[in-house]
Amino acid sequence: MLRRLNALMLLAALVAAFALYSVKYDTRRLEARVEAQERALEKAQADVTILTAERTYLARPERLEPLARLIGMVPIASTQYLRLGGSDTPPGDGAADAAERRAGHAQPRLRWPQDTAR
Repeated sequence: MLRRLNALMLLAALVAAFALYSVKYDTRRLEARVEAQERALEKAQADVTILTAERTYLARPERLEPLARLIGMVPIASTQYLRLGGSDTPPGDGAADAAERRAGHAQPRLRWPQDTAR
């Protein structure tokens, strides 16, 4: 009986040692995976910072204005605005314009000049 108990305890110790080794191995593997993901995250954050700075640099108005003028773009003229709900007639010529003036919330609307291409 004592021999069986000793054999059972030896077997339990071996199983526990194997389980402990397995847990240790899995833990190290997971730690390596987490470290790799943290490095990838840091690299992605650095890339986002760099790309944001590049976008800010490239979107400067003093850089874009000459390029826009090269392709024929010009600033918006005051004649390109219309009132919301209005037609192509000048403001003040219709009932809708009068209603907008009474309401007090008339908004400008972009209008293309007749002589320019759209």
